[in-house]
Order: sequence, then C-alpha cells, then structure tokens
Amino acid sequence: MPRVGGASLGVNGGVSGGVRGGASGGDGASADRVARPTLGERLLDVVLEAATAILGRLPRSIAPALGAGIGRLWFALRAPRVSTVETQLARALPELDAARRREIARGVFVHLGRALVETLLLRGRHRQALLDAVEIEGLEHLRAAERASPSGGVLVVTAHYGSWELAAAKIPSLGIPVAIVHRARASRVLDRVLRGLRTDAGADDAAAASTRLIPMGPRAGFAAARALAEGRKLLVLMDQNARREEGLFVDFFGRPACTRSGPLLLAARQGVPVVPAFVRRAPDGRRHRVRVGPALALESTRADGGEPDDAMLRRDLQRLTDEIERAIREDPSQWIWTHRRWRTRPRPDEAGPGGRRLAPDEAGPG
Repeated sequence: MPRVGGASLGVNGGVSGGVRGGASGGDGASADRVARPTLGERLLDVVLEAATAILGRLPRSIAPALGAGIGRLWFALRAPRVSTVETQLARALPELDAARRREIARGVFVHLGRALVETLLLRGRHRQALLDAVEIEGLEHLRAAERASPSGGVLVVTAHYGSWELAAAKIPSLGIPVAIVHRARASRVLDRVLRGLRTDAGADDAAAASTRLIPMGPRAGFAAARALAEGRKLLVLMDQNARREEGLFVDFFGRPACTRSGPLLLAARQGVPVVPAFVRRAPDGRRHRVRVGPALALESTRADGGEPDDAMLRRDLQRLTDEIERAIREDPSQWIWTHRRWRTRPRPDEAGPGGRRLAPDEAGPG
C-alpha cells in the first residue's frame, strides 16, 4: 500500500512547479542546510526582483495583460512545451476538432502567462487588490465539513487549475487555518519566493499566522496528520503524475493515470472529510471564483476505523479524479497541460483502473 509520509502524501507547487521546504512553518522539520547561492541562483534572484518591481509599478489591470501577451508570443514561437500541450490535448479531447484544440492550447499559455504575473504581483503592493478580486463560493460546505470532523480538520483537494496561487493565498487571508504540503524545486530562489507568498512580509498578518507549510520528506505524513488533528485545512494538489510506488492507477480523460493515494489514506486514518475546491478565472481575465463543493461521499473515510484496502482507495481516487476532470472540462485552457500527467504507465501485465485489462496503447511508455 502506498505510504502516507514522504513524497506519496501529495504536493503543492507554484506556477513553475513545487518547492522543497526550508522554513517548516512549525511542523518540526529541520531547515535546509544554508549554502552559498550559485551564480545562476543569484541571476534568477535579480531577474525575479526586477520583474516584481517593474510589474508592481504598472496598473493592476495592465500587468496580467502583459503576461497574457507573453503567453501568446510563447505559443506563436512554438517555444518549449507547446508540442507537449498539443499532443496531450489531442489524446485527452479527441472529440474536439483540431481548430478548437489549437485554440485551447493557445489559451493554456495565455493563462499561464497571466498566472505567472499574478504570482509575482502577490509579492508587492497589488496583493490586496488581487485577493479582493477572488470570490469564494460554497464556504458553507467547508464549515459543514469542519463541524463533521472530529478535530475540525478537513482535507481540501484541488488541482493546478485557474490561478491556484491566488486561491492558496485567499483562504488563509480570511483567517482560516491551513497547512500546505509542498515539494522541491532545484532552485532555492524559487523556494524562497514561493514560500514568501504565504509566510513572509509579503503576506498579511492574518494569512501568515493562519498558514503552515509542510515540506515533503520522511516526516511530511506525521506533520500533515498533526495539522489535521489541530483543526487545520490541509490543502493538497491531486492532479500530478505519481511514481508507481506512490499511487494507484485511475482513469483521467479516458487514460490510466497514476495518482497518489496517500492523502486519502491519511484522511481515512484521521476520520476527516474530504472537500473539493477549484479556482477559475472569470471571462474578463481579472476576477476569480473559488468554488468549494460538499464533502465527497468516500468509502475509505466511512470504513468505521478500519484500514481501507487498495480497491477501496482506488474507487475513492476515481471519484476524486472525476471531480478534477469535471472542473477542467469547464475550461480546459486553465489547466496545466504542460505537465506530463500520464508519464507513469501501467505495465502490460498490470491491471488498469477498476481492474480492467489494458489496451496495447495504454501500457508502456507515456
């Protein structure tokens, strides 16, 4: 059975991926050993600081439009990941014609350009204006799950959909105590920047006090369990590829995708509800809406204290993944098709989702 601790627990990344923890936010994990920054890290630091300063001087309505323009140019130049996005869209949405898929692919990079700029703006004077543009719908579902939980803790499942960094900043700004699991990038500069969005001076006092970061590692499962026991809302992104030993295969856009089962196993052991929540950009490109759904009816969290088996976890993972797919289908351009979600493939002799036999093109390299 997949482990709860370590890399099988789950991830929360920034616009360019995840970050491995230095500051533990009180979870007991030791900080990374301090090392002298490399030349590349120093240059990246300068670039990010300069970009943040320049964007911060622009009107808030102009900066995201600049990001959208960069995304359009990236797509037009056939820059890295464009072909990956087009290939994955063709496999996931074969019912759409080529022109519509190309429109979605262009929209993916326009959205990512905007999201990158918004993430940088969260570090500066436009932070509160950005958060004010985020509306939360269905907060009563989170409160109901909180009341139903023995500790008040809730597992909040989301995806790299919409401006997820804005959503991750908005929720604790309301004073809701959260814990966020995050994993490593090689760059310590990105690590510092992305952590600082929630815990440094760039974040308001309420958000900083309400946020705990849990770095991936051997003790991540223990720290996450403690956060739930303390009544925190544990935010986990469940739409990334998992290694074979970390997850189970479920259907995602009609193809088997290896998905981490550790978060659901943790929720079952803690007896806490699992609530889906997704943020979506409004058509005007400036406003955002976080939609919180009712707690999912999962077998594993109703196992009467017993340990759920792989079959039960797989069925629950499928229900959860179906929620993610439904959200993405509302506007496919707002998901990170740049990520190779189907990279881990079932072996030819392995059972696929639901125990079914795999077609020849489903097994092997993705």
